[in-house]
Amino acid sequence: MNTKQNIETNFTSRVHRTAYPTIALSRPALRQDGKTVLVTGGATGIGFSIAKSFVQAGAAKVILVGRRAAVLETAVAALKPEAAGCEVLAMPCDQGDHAAVRALWAALRRDECTIDTLVLNAVDFTDGKPLLELGAESLWHSYEVNVRGLLDMVEGLHQQPHRGMVILLNVIHVSSQALNMLYKSQLAPSALYPTYGLTKNAGTMLLQQIAKDVSPDVIQIISFHPGLIHNDQWAKMGVKKTDLPFDDDSLPGSFAVWATTEEARFLHGRFVWASWDIDEYSQGETRRLLQTDDFLRVGVVGLRGAFKADWSAK
Repeated sequence: MNTKQNIETNFTSRVHRTAYPTIALSRPALRQDGKTVLVTGGATGIGFSIAKSFVQAGAAKVILVGRRAAVLETAVAALKPEAAGCEVLAMPCDQGDHAAVRALWAALRRDECTIDTLVLNAVDFTDGKPLLELGAESLWHSYEVNVRGLLDMVEGLHQQPHRGMVILLNVIHVSSQALNMLYKSQLAPSALYPTYGLTKNAGTMLLQQIAKDVSPDVIQIISFHPGLIHNDQWAKMGVKKTDLPFDDDSLPGSFAVWATTEEARFLHGRFVWASWDIDEYSQGETRRLLQTDDFLRVGVVGLRGAFKADWSAK
């Protein structure tokens, strides 16, 4: 495998493998005072790192959501030493169980707990088999978690009562470079696990479509590739932490916090990599490209369909 391509892109000349000054949690602009954050898949891996970053950024409450109650409680215990002034809670829920997701948001309403930031990190992995060998049932379960589950969670956020308050909500979606690297010539692990790239692509486009119709002044929605972070899934594939130049988990954690700020509003509805240098792509020609319809969004760029007129004016 060409490890060089895993840490470099042709999008920014500078790439990062750990948190850097623009996304440093010590910056006042990244403070999360008074905010309540819910992180799905928050007990392990990237989700835990993101939850930890929100705790360190001064959030008032961080709620970890996942399927396994015991694992959640272990994660809560691990975060509490970091949580001066932050309440850390666990709420077991399977994102692929629609009734369980509805019950989760009902419980939050009963507790009069309003979520300010929803971090969508939970994901379902299937066996590494071609789709026709994997079978429809297994594939569709991944869709239930990785696509339908996202919609259920965002609906819960959008429908929560605000009791007359006008607040800015955030949806931060942990997507993946695998959404467009589906062939062995691009990224072998993603090609071996086709369901992952397929559902990450669909889930990212789902949030992109929601963002199209929702102002960032109401819900700011950003999808991002967290970097090359070693986790249990890599271990299951037989890849050790020393086998590849893995990124530091502070990178996705700090980026997720930055993505909730007004500085990130120009990325509403788009997909970016945490490793790309924000200072570089937030200005100049690249910033102008981010004002076009297609740039850094899922779709077939260059095909506009049969309508030549401005259909929105009809």
